[in-house]
Amino acid sequence: MKDLTRGEPLRLIAMFAVPVLLGNLFQQLYSLSDIMIIGKNLGNDSIAAVGASVPVVSLMINIINGLVNGFGIIVAKNFGAGELDEMRRTIARMLTFSAAVTALLIIAATVFINPLLTALDVEQDIFAEARSYLFVVAIGLAVTLLYNFEAGILRAVGDTVVPLVILVISTVLNIVLDLLLVAVFKAGVIGAAAATVAAQAISAGVCLVYLIKKRPMLLVGKKDFKFTAQTTAELLSSGLGMALMFSIVDMGSVILQNGINGFGKDIITAHTAARKIFSLTIMPYSAVSATMVTYCSQNRGAGKYSQIRRGIFYGLAIMAAWSTIALVTINLAGDFLVGLIISADGENSRAIIDTGALYIRWAAPFYYALSALLALRSVLQGLGRSLVPIICSVIELSWKIVTVAAMIPLFGGTNGKAGKTIEEIGGYFGVVISEPIIWTVCAVIIGIIAAITLHKLPKTDQNYGGA
Repeated sequence: MKDLTRGEPLRLIAMFAVPVLLGNLFQQLYSLSDIMIIGKNLGNDSIAAVGASVPVVSLMINIINGLVNGFGIIVAKNFGAGELDEMRRTIARMLTFSAAVTALLIIAATVFINPLLTALDVEQDIFAEARSYLFVVAIGLAVTLLYNFEAGILRAVGDTVVPLVILVISTVLNIVLDLLLVAVFKAGVIGAAAATVAAQAISAGVCLVYLIKKRPMLLVGKKDFKFTAQTTAELLSSGLGMALMFSIVDMGSVILQNGINGFGKDIITAHTAARKIFSLTIMPYSAVSATMVTYCSQNRGAGKYSQIRRGIFYGLAIMAAWSTIALVTINLAGDFLVGLIISADGENSRAIIDTGALYIRWAAPFYYALSALLALRSVLQGLGRSLVPIICSVIELSWKIVTVAAMIPLFGGTNGKAGKTIEEIGGYFGVVISEPIIWTVCAVIIGIIAAITLHKLPKTDQNYGGA
């Protein structure tokens, strides 16, 4: 376990963020290996089927992650203040509420799976595959919760290495099972989804054994399941607030995917591939953001406000440096990166690769705004200001509705096709520039609010205890 309240902020952030970054990398390999193996063995239509269901999958998983990460803020605060008994009670409440929400998600996703895909305007020739993939992932949400819950409480107390080691093992298993089920046993997209769920189940089991053997202070018993109004309200505010923020963003993605699906399979495939590369290139942002939540939470609990201010400076500097590296890489190798995913033997493969590369090249210059948005949003969450990130998420949702209703028609509606120029892709260009615009707007808003919040913090440190 790592106490983030003592030591040089840059070193603390780097030591915490690097294992998180590597963990994010392997999580992306989870997803990327699925798409690559599907593309090379099943073809671009199967990539489109998985891509068409991805917004719903992402919505469900991010609701769970939002809950766990939001609850983890309170765990980190308890740990930073040295309140270990209250920390265990928080973990008990965290388990109860997370399990209840996950059960509701599984029921909703399996019962309403056809209406969900119909609402997304999924084409009939990929509908069956999209349905199968979504169904298996939905059933596996229980193990998704268990692993993320276990990893979340470990990260809250500063342990990022063990979740990483377990995730590496699980990722290797996922790739092996993908190859076995998809390439050898020809189980199709069901095999790819089942491989991911099975690998997550193994991760959860190994992590549970580690907690029992090595981290008994994090284990809860009957006496810890005590619910008081004040502590429950604080926990729910943090957990549900972050889950709401994540879900609002993903609801916007669901709406946006509905607009994208209207362009047909080629652009769906290009967008799916481009988003995989996008997710890969922004992993350092996710790592530093996760670090800033825990870092600010622990130091808030310990009353070390000078550490918070210095840590924010270093976090933003790291984000800006990576933005420059990502911008150069994407401009030099965008086509190559997208081509790693797209099946070269498929119809219109060159045009599909060009479309995906166009998407990520337009996004890359705005990574500076995105990185500031994600870092400062995490800072505010760690400082207990969960409402502001939710407001920015609502703005983002509203803008994605505007994108489907106005931006796509402005650039030519759904008459666009896969290609390398703005004229060829038509209305899809409205999607391409949509997120860079809203990243910039929200970064300005949240930057102003973060500056005001930091100005109001006590100017001197206060001794509240420590882990």
